[in-house]
Order: sequence, then structure tokens, then C-alpha cells
Amino acid sequence: MLRILAFGLLIATLSSAVIGFFLNYFYSFEFDETIKILPIWKVVLFYFSLACTFSVLSFYIERKWKNVGLFALNAVLSFLAVALMGVPLKYTNSEIDTTFLPIVAIPCLFVLPLIWMSFQPIMYNKK
Repeated sequence: MLRILAFGLLIATLSSAVIGFFLNYFYSFEFDETIKILPIWKVVLFYFSLACTFSVLSFYIERKWKNVGLFALNAVLSFLAVALMGVPLKYTNSEIDTTFLPIVAIPCLFVLPLIWMSFQPIMYNKK
């Protein structure tokens, strides 16, 4: 279990750092007021908690269903990332300009699945 928690903290730290740097870089251009909708601290906190939750969930899934369960979890995570692309595309706010919200939010959806799946073979290598 300690190995899973270390994996979760590694994934949470990496994904939160990547998202934080990406949002900080994009918001420095000051295209619009997207920072009011997606503040950096909320996104980083959300990614950190989501990665830790998925790592604990993967531990129990891997114990019960082995690699088939991990494959299903990865498929669900990928499907959710793709399915959630519609949310920033349909978001409208009459009070502030959200023209660039899809440009910011859609790449953020894929950071966690990419980092999660790239580091997962290291975690579940049985050798």
C-alpha cells in the first residue's frame, strides 16, 4: 500500500505541476478573464485530489481484477477525458469574456490521463 501511495503522490505532484505551469503561462498573456472561472489553485487542488483518489482506487481494482481491472480503469479515465471536452465548449457566461476557455480547459483534461498511463507500467511491474 505504501508503494501505491507513493505512486499517487508522484502522479498528483507531476500532474498538478504541469497544470499549474500551463495555466500560469497561458494566463500571463491576459487574453480574457478565464482565470476567474479556472483559478490555478482550484485546478491544481482538483488534480491533486483526483490523482490520489485514482491511485487508491487502482490499488483495490488491481488486487481484485488484476490487469483486466486496470485496463478498464484506464479506459474509463480516457473516456471521461474525451467526453468532458464538451463542457468547456458549451460553457457561456454573460458577465465575463470566456472566448479562450476551451483553449485552456481542453488540454487540461488530458494531462492526468497521459501522466497516469505513462507511469503506470513502472508501478505495476512485478519484477
